Amino acid sequence: MLTEDKVNILIVDDRPENLLALEAVLNSNDYHLVEARSGEEALKCVLKYDFAVILLDVQMPGLNGFETAEIIKQRVQSRHIPIIFVTALSKANEHVSAGYLTGAVDYIFKPFNPLILRSKVEAFVQIHKKQIEIKLKNQQLEVQSEQLKEKKDNLEAIINEKTMELLEKNKELKVSEERFKKIFRYSPNLMAIRSLKTKQYLDVNESWVHFTGYENKEVKGCHGDFILIKEVDQSICVQNQTLIDLRVGLFNVEITYLTKEKELRNGLISTETAQLNGEPCIISTITDVTERVQFEKEISRLDRLNLVGEMAAGIAHEIRNPMTTVHGFLQLAKNQNEPQPKEYIDLMIDELNRANGIITEFLTLAKDKANDRRQKDLNSIIKTLHPLLRAEALLSNKEVKLELSNCPYLFLDEKEIRQLILNIGLNGLEAMHSSGMLVIKTFMEDEQVVLEIKDEGPGIKKEILENIGTPFFTTKEKGTGLGLAICYSIAARHSAHIKIHTSKKGTSFLIYFQQTNKVLEVSARL
Repeated sequence: MLTEDKVNILIVDDRPENLLALEAVLNSNDYHLVEARSGEEALKCVLKYDFAVILLDVQMPGLNGFETAEIIKQRVQSRHIPIIFVTALSKANEHVSAGYLTGAVDYIFKPFNPLILRSKVEAFVQIHKKQIEIKLKNQQLEVQSEQLKEKKDNLEAIINEKTMELLEKNKELKVSEERFKKIFRYSPNLMAIRSLKTKQYLDVNESWVHFTGYENKEVKGCHGDFILIKEVDQSICVQNQTLIDLRVGLFNVEITYLTKEKELRNGLISTETAQLNGEPCIISTITDVTERVQFEKEISRLDRLNLVGEMAAGIAHEIRNPMTTVHGFLQLAKNQNEPQPKEYIDLMIDELNRANGIITEFLTLAKDKANDRRQKDLNSIIKTLHPLLRAEALLSNKEVKLELSNCPYLFLDEKEIRQLILNIGLNGLEAMHSSGMLVIKTFMEDEQVVLEIKDEGPGIKKEILENIGTPFFTTKEKGTGLGLAICYSIAARHSAHIKIHTSKKGTSFLIYFQQTNKVLEVSARL
Protein backbone atom coordinates (compact mmCIF):
# COMPACT_ATOMS: atom_id res chain seq x y z
CA MET A 1 0.00 0.00 0.00
CA LEU A 2 1.58 3.31 -1.10
CA THR A 3 1.28 6.19 1.33
CA GLU A 4 -0.41 9.36 0.14
CA ASP A 5 2.21 11.70 1.59
CA LYS A 6 5.06 10.18 -0.48
CA VAL A 7 5.80 10.63 -4.17
CA ASN A 8 6.01 7.40 -6.17
CA ILE A 9 9.12 6.77 -8.32
CA LEU A 10 9.47 3.70 -10.53
CA ILE A 11 12.97 2.28 -11.09
CA VAL A 12 13.30 -0.44 -13.73
CA ASP A 13 16.39 -2.59 -14.21
CA ASP A 14 16.93 -6.32 -14.70
CA ARG A 15 20.07 -6.31 -12.54
CA PRO A 16 19.51 -6.28 -8.73
CA GLU A 17 22.80 -4.50 -8.06
CA ASN A 18 21.73 -1.61 -10.31
CA LEU A 19 18.39 -1.35 -8.48
CA LEU A 20 20.25 -1.33 -5.19
CA ALA A 21 22.55 1.49 -6.40
CA LEU A 22 19.58 3.59 -7.55
CA GLU A 23 17.80 3.01 -4.22
CA ALA A 24 20.89 4.14 -2.32
CA VAL A 25 21.15 7.37 -4.32
CA LEU A 26 17.40 8.19 -4.21
CA ASN A 27 16.73 7.12 -0.63
CA SER A 28 14.48 9.80 0.92
CA ASN A 29 11.56 10.04 3.33
CA ASP A 30 9.71 11.97 0.61
CA TYR A 31 9.99 9.20 -2.02
CA HIS A 32 8.39 5.78 -2.31
CA LEU A 33 10.60 3.72 -4.62
CA VAL A 34 8.86 0.97 -6.59
CA GLU A 35 11.08 -1.69 -8.22
CA ALA A 36 10.53 -3.53 -11.47
CA ARG A 37 12.97 -6.05 -12.92
CA SER A 38 11.57 -6.22 -16.46
CA GLY A 39 9.59 -4.18 -18.95
CA GLU A 40 6.51 -6.37 -18.37
CA GLU A 41 6.66 -5.87 -14.61
CA ALA A 42 7.07 -2.12 -15.14
CA LEU A 43 3.89 -1.97 -17.25
CA LYS A 44 1.95 -3.71 -14.46
CA CYS A 45 3.17 -1.13 -11.95
CA VAL A 46 2.13 1.72 -14.25
CA LEU A 47 -1.40 0.25 -14.42
CA LYS A 48 -1.64 0.31 -10.59
CA TYR A 49 0.02 3.56 -9.55
CA ASP A 50 0.70 7.10 -10.66
CA PHE A 51 4.43 7.94 -10.77
CA ALA A 52 6.26 11.27 -10.66
CA VAL A 53 9.09 9.91 -12.82
CA ILE A 54 10.33 6.59 -14.24
CA LEU A 55 14.03 5.62 -14.31
CA LEU A 56 14.19 3.03 -17.09
CA ASP A 57 17.11 0.81 -18.09
CA VAL A 58 17.54 0.43 -21.88
CA GLN A 59 19.03 -3.07 -22.16
CA MET A 60 16.70 -5.65 -20.62
CA PRO A 61 15.61 -9.14 -21.68
CA GLY A 62 12.12 -9.36 -23.12
CA LEU A 63 10.76 -5.85 -23.56
CA ASN A 64 13.74 -3.49 -23.72
CA GLY A 65 13.66 0.07 -22.40
CA PHE A 66 12.66 1.68 -25.71
CA GLU A 67 9.74 -0.75 -26.24
CA THR A 68 8.54 -0.33 -22.66
CA ALA A 69 8.65 3.47 -22.93
CA GLU A 70 6.70 3.38 -26.19
CA ILE A 71 3.88 1.33 -24.60
CA ILE A 72 3.75 3.62 -21.55
CA LYS A 73 3.39 6.67 -23.79
CA GLN A 74 0.58 5.04 -25.81
CA ARG A 75 -1.63 4.76 -22.69
CA VAL A 76 -3.59 7.95 -21.96
CA GLN A 77 -3.35 7.58 -18.17
CA SER A 78 0.45 7.22 -18.21
CA ARG A 79 1.63 9.22 -21.21
CA HIS A 80 2.30 12.25 -18.96
CA ILE A 81 4.87 10.42 -16.81
CA PRO A 82 8.42 11.65 -17.59
CA ILE A 83 10.92 8.90 -18.43
CA ILE A 84 14.68 9.10 -17.81
CA PHE A 85 16.76 6.41 -19.49
CA VAL A 86 19.58 5.09 -17.28
CA THR A 87 21.93 3.30 -19.62
CA ALA A 88 25.48 2.19 -20.24
CA LEU A 89 24.96 2.33 -24.01
CA SER A 90 27.16 4.51 -26.20
CA LYS A 91 26.37 8.22 -26.13
CA ALA A 92 26.21 8.22 -29.96
CA ASN A 93 23.50 10.43 -31.43
CA GLU A 94 21.51 7.49 -32.84
CA HIS A 95 21.03 5.99 -29.36
CA VAL A 96 20.05 9.30 -27.82
CA SER A 97 17.67 10.10 -30.71
CA ALA A 98 16.02 6.68 -30.40
CA GLY A 99 15.39 7.36 -26.72
CA TYR A 100 13.81 10.75 -27.29
CA LEU A 101 11.61 9.38 -30.11
CA THR A 102 10.14 6.83 -27.69
CA GLY A 103 9.18 9.54 -25.23
CA ALA A 104 12.20 10.00 -22.95
CA VAL A 105 12.80 13.43 -21.46
CA ASP A 106 16.40 12.87 -20.40
CA TYR A 107 19.38 10.48 -20.37
CA ILE A 108 21.65 9.42 -17.50
CA PHE A 109 24.73 7.48 -18.59
CA LYS A 110 26.38 4.85 -16.39
CA PRO A 111 28.39 5.31 -14.33
CA PHE A 112 26.14 8.19 -13.24
CA ASN A 113 26.86 11.17 -11.00
CA PRO A 114 24.68 10.75 -7.85
CA LEU A 115 24.27 14.51 -7.39
CA ILE A 116 23.08 15.03 -10.97
CA LEU A 117 20.70 12.05 -10.75
CA ARG A 118 19.16 13.27 -7.47
CA SER A 119 18.83 16.82 -8.84
CA LYS A 120 17.06 15.68 -12.01
CA VAL A 121 14.71 13.34 -10.16
CA GLU A 122 13.89 16.05 -7.60
CA ALA A 123 13.06 18.46 -10.46
CA PHE A 124 10.50 16.03 -11.90
CA VAL A 125 9.14 15.33 -8.42
CA GLN A 126 8.50 19.03 -7.92
CA ILE A 127 6.77 19.22 -11.31
CA HIS A 128 4.63 16.22 -10.33
CA LYS A 129 3.65 17.88 -7.05
CA LYS A 130 2.73 21.06 -8.89
CA GLN A 131 0.60 19.04 -11.32
CA ILE A 132 -1.21 17.41 -8.41
CA GLU A 133 -1.70 20.79 -6.81
CA ILE A 134 -3.12 22.20 -10.06
CA LYS A 135 -5.36 19.17 -10.43
CA LEU A 136 -6.73 19.64 -6.92
CA LYS A 137 -7.31 23.31 -7.58
CA ASN A 138 -9.13 22.45 -10.81
CA GLN A 139 -11.32 20.02 -8.90
CA GLN A 140 -12.07 22.69 -6.37
CA LEU A 141 -12.98 25.09 -9.15
CA GLU A 142 -15.34 22.50 -10.64
CA VAL A 143 -17.03 22.07 -7.26
CA GLN A 144 -17.34 25.83 -6.94
CA SER A 145 -18.81 26.01 -10.45
CA GLU A 146 -21.48 23.44 -9.54
CA GLN A 147 -22.30 25.37 -6.43
CA LEU A 148 -22.70 28.53 -8.45
CA LYS A 149 -25.13 26.79 -10.77
CA GLU A 150 -27.20 25.61 -7.81
CA LYS A 151 -27.36 29.09 -6.33
CA LYS A 152 -28.84 31.07 -9.19
CA ASP A 153 -30.64 33.38 -6.80
CA ASN A 154 -27.31 34.52 -5.35
CA LEU A 155 -25.52 34.78 -8.73
CA GLU A 156 -25.15 38.53 -8.63
CA ALA A 157 -23.72 38.53 -5.11
CA ILE A 158 -21.31 35.73 -5.99
CA ILE A 159 -20.14 37.59 -9.12
CA ASN A 160 -19.52 40.70 -7.07
CA GLU A 161 -17.63 38.67 -4.49
CA LYS A 162 -15.47 37.05 -7.15
CA THR A 163 -14.84 40.40 -8.73
CA MET A 164 -13.54 41.70 -5.41
CA GLU A 165 -11.35 38.62 -5.03
CA LEU A 166 -9.88 39.16 -8.51
CA LEU A 167 -9.18 42.79 -7.72
CA GLU A 168 -7.44 41.75 -4.52
CA LYS A 169 -5.41 39.11 -6.35
CA ASN A 170 -4.47 41.67 -8.98
CA LYS A 171 -3.32 43.97 -6.21
CA GLU A 172 -1.31 41.15 -4.62
CA LEU A 173 0.19 40.35 -8.02
CA LYS A 174 1.34 43.95 -8.40
CA VAL A 175 2.83 43.82 -4.91
CA SER A 176 4.62 40.55 -5.80
CA GLU A 177 5.96 42.08 -9.00
CA GLU A 178 7.23 45.07 -7.06
CA ARG A 179 8.91 42.78 -4.54
CA PHE A 180 10.54 40.82 -7.35
CA LYS A 181 11.88 44.04 -8.87
CA LYS A 182 13.39 45.09 -5.55
CA ILE A 183 14.88 41.64 -4.91
CA PHE A 184 16.29 41.57 -8.43
CA ARG A 185 17.66 45.09 -8.32
CA TYR A 186 19.29 44.99 -4.89
CA SER A 187 20.33 41.34 -4.59
CA PRO A 188 23.99 40.90 -3.55
CA ASN A 189 24.24 38.16 -6.21
CA LEU A 190 24.78 38.79 -9.92
CA MET A 191 21.38 38.40 -11.64
CA ALA A 192 20.57 38.60 -15.35
CA ILE A 193 17.34 38.09 -17.33
CA ARG A 194 17.62 36.78 -20.89
CA SER A 195 15.03 35.87 -23.51
CA LEU A 196 14.90 32.15 -24.28
CA LYS A 197 13.79 32.92 -27.84
CA THR A 198 16.18 35.69 -28.92
CA LYS A 199 18.92 35.06 -26.29
CA GLN A 200 19.06 38.82 -25.73
CA TYR A 201 19.86 40.36 -22.35
CA LEU A 202 16.67 41.99 -21.09
CA ASP A 203 18.06 43.29 -17.80
CA VAL A 204 20.91 42.90 -15.29
CA ASN A 205 20.97 44.02 -11.68
CA GLU A 206 23.35 46.39 -9.86
CA SER A 207 25.51 43.57 -8.46
CA TRP A 208 26.01 42.23 -12.00
CA VAL A 209 27.15 45.69 -13.13
CA HIS A 210 29.38 46.12 -10.05
CA PHE A 211 31.19 42.77 -10.33
CA THR A 212 31.54 42.62 -14.15
CA GLY A 213 32.36 46.27 -14.81
CA TYR A 214 29.87 46.53 -17.71
CA GLU A 215 27.17 49.20 -17.73
CA ASN A 216 23.51 48.19 -18.03
CA LYS A 217 23.20 50.05 -21.33
CA GLU A 218 26.14 48.09 -22.79
CA VAL A 219 24.39 44.80 -22.13
CA LYS A 220 20.65 45.31 -22.73
CA GLY A 221 19.46 44.00 -26.08
CA CYS A 222 22.76 42.27 -26.87
CA HIS A 223 23.43 38.58 -27.52
CA GLY A 224 26.36 36.30 -26.75
CA ASP A 225 28.35 35.84 -23.57
CA PHE A 226 29.75 39.12 -22.27
CA ILE A 227 31.56 37.61 -19.30
CA LEU A 228 32.73 34.31 -20.85
CA ILE A 229 31.15 32.00 -18.29
CA LYS A 230 32.86 28.58 -18.17
CA GLU A 231 32.18 25.51 -16.06
CA VAL A 232 34.98 24.50 -13.72
CA ASP A 233 34.11 20.83 -14.35
CA GLN A 234 33.92 20.64 -18.15
CA SER A 235 32.99 16.93 -18.05
CA ILE A 236 29.46 17.55 -16.72
CA CYS A 237 27.91 18.89 -19.93
CA VAL A 238 30.45 18.08 -22.63
CA GLN A 239 27.81 17.68 -25.36
CA ASN A 240 25.80 20.76 -24.40
CA GLN A 241 26.94 23.69 -26.54
CA THR A 242 24.31 26.10 -25.15
CA LEU A 243 25.62 29.10 -23.26
CA ILE A 244 25.64 28.08 -19.63
CA ASP A 245 23.46 30.98 -18.44
CA LEU A 246 20.80 29.87 -20.96
CA ARG A 247 20.63 26.30 -19.67
CA VAL A 248 17.53 25.45 -17.68
CA GLY A 249 17.60 23.91 -14.20
CA LEU A 250 21.15 24.63 -13.05
CA PHE A 251 21.81 24.81 -9.31
CA ASN A 252 25.09 26.07 -7.85
CA VAL A 253 27.26 24.89 -10.75
CA GLU A 254 30.89 25.96 -10.24
CA ILE A 255 31.97 28.45 -12.92
CA THR A 256 34.51 31.13 -13.73
CA TYR A 257 33.69 34.43 -15.40
CA LEU A 258 35.74 37.28 -16.86
CA THR A 259 35.14 40.93 -15.97
CA LYS A 260 35.49 43.87 -18.34
CA GLU A 261 38.93 44.50 -16.82
CA LYS A 262 39.93 40.88 -17.70
CA GLU A 263 39.87 39.70 -14.07
CA LEU A 264 39.00 36.00 -13.78
CA ARG A 265 36.57 35.41 -10.89
CA ASN A 266 34.86 32.34 -9.42
CA GLY A 267 31.14 31.80 -8.89
CA LEU A 268 28.21 29.40 -8.47
CA ILE A 269 25.47 29.73 -11.09
CA SER A 270 21.79 28.75 -10.81
CA THR A 271 19.07 29.26 -13.44
CA GLU A 272 15.27 29.44 -13.37
CA THR A 273 12.71 29.99 -16.12
CA ALA A 274 9.92 32.56 -15.88
CA GLN A 275 7.26 34.26 -17.99
CA LEU A 276 7.84 38.02 -18.04
CA ASN A 277 5.31 40.10 -19.99
CA GLY A 278 4.25 36.94 -21.81
CA GLU A 279 7.77 36.13 -22.96
CA PRO A 280 9.62 32.97 -21.85
CA CYS A 281 12.78 34.06 -20.06
CA ILE A 282 15.57 32.59 -17.99
CA ILE A 283 16.88 34.19 -14.82
CA SER A 284 20.52 33.39 -14.01
CA THR A 285 21.95 34.01 -10.55
CA ILE A 286 25.70 33.96 -9.88
CA THR A 287 26.99 33.86 -6.32
CA ASP A 288 30.52 35.29 -6.42
CA VAL A 289 32.86 33.08 -4.35
CA THR A 290 36.21 34.47 -5.52
CA GLU A 291 37.30 35.51 -2.02
CA ARG A 292 36.24 32.14 -0.59
CA VAL A 293 38.25 30.23 -3.22
CA GLN A 294 41.31 32.38 -2.54
CA PHE A 295 40.85 31.87 1.21
CA GLU A 296 40.67 28.09 0.76
CA LYS A 297 43.90 28.17 -1.28
CA GLU A 298 45.57 30.23 1.42
CA ILE A 299 44.40 27.81 4.12
CA SER A 300 45.82 24.92 2.08
CA ARG A 301 49.12 26.76 1.74
CA LEU A 302 49.25 27.45 5.50
CA ASP A 303 48.50 23.79 6.25
CA ARG A 304 51.49 22.78 4.16
CA LEU A 305 53.67 25.34 5.93
CA ASN A 306 52.56 24.06 9.33
CA LEU A 307 53.45 20.50 8.31
CA VAL A 308 56.92 21.57 7.19
CA GLY A 309 57.32 23.58 10.41
CA GLU A 310 56.61 20.50 12.51
CA MET A 311 59.15 18.52 10.48
CA ALA A 312 61.76 21.27 10.89
CA ALA A 313 61.36 21.41 14.68
CA GLY A 314 61.70 17.61 14.90
CA ILE A 315 64.87 17.13 12.84
CA ALA A 316 66.80 20.28 13.80
CA HIS A 317 68.10 18.99 17.16
CA GLU A 318 69.17 15.62 15.69
CA ILE A 319 71.12 17.07 12.76
CA ARG A 320 72.61 20.35 13.92
CA ASN A 321 74.62 19.09 16.95
CA PRO A 322 76.63 16.36 15.15
CA MET A 323 77.11 18.68 12.18
CA THR A 324 78.70 21.27 14.49
CA THR A 325 81.09 18.63 15.90
CA VAL A 326 82.16 17.46 12.43
CA HIS A 327 82.62 21.04 11.28
CA GLY A 328 84.94 21.79 14.26
CA PHE A 329 86.98 18.61 13.78
CA LEU A 330 87.60 19.38 10.11
CA GLN A 331 88.76 22.90 10.98
CA LEU A 332 91.28 21.46 13.53
CA ALA A 333 92.49 18.85 11.06
CA LYS A 334 93.13 21.57 8.50
CA ASN A 335 95.63 23.32 10.85
CA GLN A 336 97.68 20.20 11.77
CA ASN A 337 101.26 19.63 10.50
CA GLU A 338 100.24 16.77 8.27
CA PRO A 339 96.71 17.57 7.27
CA GLN A 340 94.51 15.86 4.74
CA PRO A 341 94.63 17.41 1.25
CA LYS A 342 93.41 20.95 1.68
CA GLU A 343 91.04 20.87 -1.31
CA TYR A 344 89.19 17.89 0.23
CA ILE A 345 88.79 19.62 3.57
CA ASP A 346 87.69 22.88 1.91
CA LEU A 347 85.14 20.98 -0.12
CA MET A 348 83.74 19.22 2.97
CA ILE A 349 83.56 22.46 4.95
CA ASP A 350 81.78 24.21 2.05
CA GLU A 351 79.28 21.39 1.80
CA LEU A 352 78.68 21.42 5.57
CA ASN A 353 78.18 25.18 5.45
CA ARG A 354 75.70 24.71 2.63
CA ALA A 355 73.83 22.02 4.62
CA ASN A 356 73.83 24.27 7.68
CA GLY A 357 72.42 27.11 5.59
CA ILE A 358 69.62 24.92 4.27
CA ILE A 359 68.72 23.74 7.77
CA THR A 360 68.77 27.34 9.01
CA GLU A 361 66.32 28.30 6.25
CA PHE A 362 64.25 25.21 6.99
CA LEU A 363 64.01 26.19 10.67
CA THR A 364 62.71 29.60 9.66
CA LEU A 365 59.53 27.83 8.56
CA ALA A 366 58.87 26.38 12.04
CA LYS A 367 55.47 27.53 13.28
CA ASP A 368 56.68 27.82 16.88
CA LYS A 369 59.77 29.87 15.95
CA ALA A 370 60.40 32.60 18.53
CA ASN A 371 60.50 36.17 17.22
CA ASP A 372 61.18 39.59 18.65
CA ARG A 373 58.23 41.74 17.55
CA ARG A 374 58.36 45.37 18.59
CA GLN A 375 56.87 48.62 17.36
CA LYS A 376 58.92 49.49 14.30
CA ASP A 377 58.86 51.92 11.40
CA LEU A 378 58.60 49.83 8.22
CA ASN A 379 60.00 52.68 6.11
CA SER A 380 63.16 52.86 8.26
CA ILE A 381 63.79 49.12 7.73
CA ILE A 382 63.43 49.59 3.97
CA LYS A 383 65.78 52.59 3.92
CA THR A 384 68.41 50.57 5.82
CA LEU A 385 68.27 47.81 3.16
CA HIS A 386 68.19 50.20 0.17
CA PRO A 387 72.01 50.58 -0.21
CA LEU A 388 72.46 46.81 -0.15
CA LEU A 389 69.78 46.19 -2.79
CA ARG A 390 71.00 49.10 -4.90
CA ALA A 391 74.59 47.81 -4.85
CA GLU A 392 73.36 44.38 -5.97
CA ALA A 393 71.28 45.99 -8.73
CA LEU A 394 74.18 48.11 -10.06
CA LEU A 395 76.24 44.95 -10.67
CA SER A 396 73.84 44.07 -13.50
CA ASN A 397 72.95 47.62 -14.62
CA LYS A 398 69.62 47.72 -12.78
CA GLU A 399 68.07 50.23 -10.38
CA VAL A 400 66.11 50.18 -7.12
CA LYS A 401 63.61 52.97 -6.46
CA LEU A 402 61.79 53.78 -3.19
CA GLU A 403 58.28 55.28 -3.04
CA LEU A 404 57.54 55.44 0.67
CA SER A 405 54.41 56.98 2.19
CA ASN A 406 53.76 57.92 5.81
CA CYS A 407 52.61 54.79 7.64
CA PRO A 408 51.88 54.05 11.30
CA TYR A 409 54.27 51.93 13.41
CA LEU A 410 53.78 48.16 13.25
CA PHE A 411 54.61 45.21 15.52
CA LEU A 412 57.54 43.75 13.56
CA ASP A 413 60.48 41.42 14.02
CA GLU A 414 63.08 43.56 12.20
CA LYS A 415 65.35 40.64 11.26
CA GLU A 416 62.47 38.67 9.75
CA ILE A 417 61.10 41.66 7.82
CA ARG A 418 64.59 42.34 6.45
CA GLN A 419 64.77 38.71 5.30
CA LEU A 420 61.34 38.97 3.66
CA ILE A 421 62.27 42.17 1.76
CA LEU A 422 65.65 40.79 0.69
CA ASN A 423 64.21 37.45 -0.50
CA ILE A 424 61.51 39.07 -2.63
CA GLY A 425 63.72 41.99 -3.75
CA LEU A 426 66.63 39.78 -4.87
CA ASN A 427 64.20 37.46 -6.69
CA GLY A 428 62.82 40.53 -8.49
CA LEU A 429 66.30 41.71 -9.52
CA GLU A 430 67.15 38.23 -10.85
CA ALA A 431 63.93 38.16 -12.89
CA MET A 432 64.69 41.42 -14.76
CA HIS A 433 66.86 42.12 -17.78
CA SER A 434 69.52 44.84 -17.83
CA SER A 435 68.21 48.41 -17.16
CA GLY A 436 65.20 47.07 -15.25
CA MET A 437 63.69 48.97 -12.32
CA LEU A 438 62.74 47.44 -8.94
CA VAL A 439 60.23 49.63 -7.04
CA ILE A 440 59.61 49.29 -3.30
CA LYS A 441 56.48 51.14 -2.11
CA THR A 442 54.56 51.59 1.11
CA PHE A 443 51.01 52.96 1.34
CA MET A 444 47.73 52.65 3.22
CA GLU A 445 44.75 50.66 1.94
CA ASP A 446 41.55 49.92 3.90
CA GLU A 447 43.28 50.72 7.23
CA GLN A 448 46.10 48.30 6.39
CA VAL A 449 49.76 49.09 5.76
CA VAL A 450 50.82 47.71 2.39
CA LEU A 451 54.40 46.89 1.34
CA GLU A 452 54.69 46.47 -2.44
CA ILE A 453 57.80 45.12 -4.20
CA LYS A 454 57.41 45.41 -7.97
CA ASP A 455 59.79 44.25 -10.71
CA GLU A 456 59.78 44.64 -14.51
CA GLY A 457 60.43 40.98 -15.29
CA PRO A 458 58.51 38.74 -17.74
CA GLY A 459 55.89 37.76 -15.13
CA ILE A 460 55.07 34.42 -13.52
CA LYS A 461 53.38 31.64 -15.52
CA LYS A 462 49.97 30.52 -14.29
CA GLU A 463 51.05 26.92 -13.65
CA ILE A 464 53.98 28.19 -11.55
CA LEU A 465 51.95 30.86 -9.73
CA GLU A 466 49.79 28.25 -8.01
CA ASN A 467 52.91 26.71 -6.40
CA ILE A 468 54.53 29.98 -5.27
CA GLY A 469 55.32 29.76 -1.55
CA THR A 470 55.32 25.96 -1.49
CA PRO A 471 58.45 24.68 0.30
CA PHE A 472 61.15 23.20 -1.98
CA PHE A 473 59.38 24.38 -5.17
CA THR A 474 61.89 26.31 -7.30
CA THR A 475 62.65 27.08 -10.96
CA LYS A 476 66.32 27.87 -10.20
CA GLU A 477 69.05 25.31 -10.85
CA LYS A 478 70.77 25.93 -7.48
CA GLY A 479 67.80 27.16 -5.47
CA THR A 480 66.50 25.41 -2.36
CA GLY A 481 62.88 26.43 -2.93
CA LEU A 482 62.65 27.85 0.60
CA GLY A 483 63.03 31.60 -0.02
CA LEU A 484 59.41 32.47 -0.81
CA ALA A 485 58.11 29.76 1.55
CA ILE A 486 59.99 31.58 4.32
CA CYS A 487 58.38 34.86 3.22
CA TYR A 488 54.91 33.34 3.56
CA SER A 489 55.86 31.89 6.96
CA ILE A 490 57.14 35.29 8.15
CA ALA A 491 53.96 36.99 6.90
CA ALA A 492 51.81 34.43 8.75
CA ARG A 493 53.71 35.04 12.00
CA HIS A 494 53.03 38.79 11.58
CA SER A 495 49.29 38.21 10.91
CA ALA A 496 49.90 39.56 7.41
CA HIS A 497 48.93 38.12 4.03
CA ILE A 498 50.56 38.22 0.61
CA LYS A 499 48.95 38.91 -2.77
CA ILE A 500 50.63 38.55 -6.17
CA HIS A 501 49.77 40.55 -9.30
CA THR A 502 51.64 39.40 -12.40
CA SER A 503 51.64 40.07 -16.15
CA LYS A 504 54.10 40.18 -19.03
CA LYS A 505 55.12 43.67 -17.83
CA GLY A 506 56.23 42.52 -14.39
CA THR A 507 55.22 41.10 -11.00
CA SER A 508 54.12 42.82 -7.77
CA PHE A 509 54.26 41.20 -4.33
CA LEU A 510 51.93 43.04 -1.93
CA ILE A 511 52.20 42.32 1.81
CA TYR A 512 49.25 43.58 3.89
CA PHE A 513 49.96 44.34 7.58
CA GLN A 514 47.36 45.10 10.27
CA GLN A 515 47.93 48.38 12.12
CA THR A 516 49.32 48.11 15.66
CA ASN A 517 46.08 49.22 17.33
CA LYS A 518 44.08 46.72 15.28
CA VAL A 519 46.41 43.90 16.35
CA LEU A 520 46.01 44.93 19.97
CA GLU A 521 42.22 44.91 19.63
CA VAL A 522 42.27 41.38 18.18
CA SER A 523 44.68 40.19 20.90
CA ALA A 524 42.44 41.67 23.61
CA ARG A 525 39.41 39.81 22.24
CA LEU A 526 41.35 36.56 22.14
